[in-house]
Amino acid sequence: MQEEKACGRALAKAHVHVRKLACHTVPRILLAGVVVLAGVRGNPPGGKPASILALLIAAVIALAAAVWVLFPLVHCRDYVIFYEHAVEICGKIWTLDELGSISFMESKANYSFFARTYLCTDVRNFNITYIKDVKKNFNRAYLEQAP
Repeated sequence: MQEEKACGRALAKAHVHVRKLACHTVPRILLAGVVVLAGVRGNPPGGKPASILALLIAAVIALAAAVWVLFPLVHCRDYVIFYEHAVEICGKIWTLDELGSISFMESKANYSFFARTYLCTDVRNFNITYIKDVKKNFNRAYLEQAP
């Protein structure tokens, strides 16, 4: 309660963008499915694996593929709440003085189809790719003048 009083009242909230999360996860699932089907079709699982090493390598590859496919789902509970004197990013409250200057950056890697969005501060850059309308809510909370 004391912490809420120090932050001030909530000005705007931004929660996860479910459609964007799905658009980043579904192609990964489809690509992994095609690879699995091609592997099974080329090498039907008829008997025991050739060796324990082959089984371990297949398990490591399957685990790595599962992590790659499901990685965007880590961001399911991301959110940002803008207060009068602070910002709460995924459960951690940062005061505006702590954060310093705030800007937004979008970057796209050469090997990626999708761009990543960051909330850049003096403390660190926060990945806000899967949060809906953060920049709009930031502008609404801090930059629009009250009548």
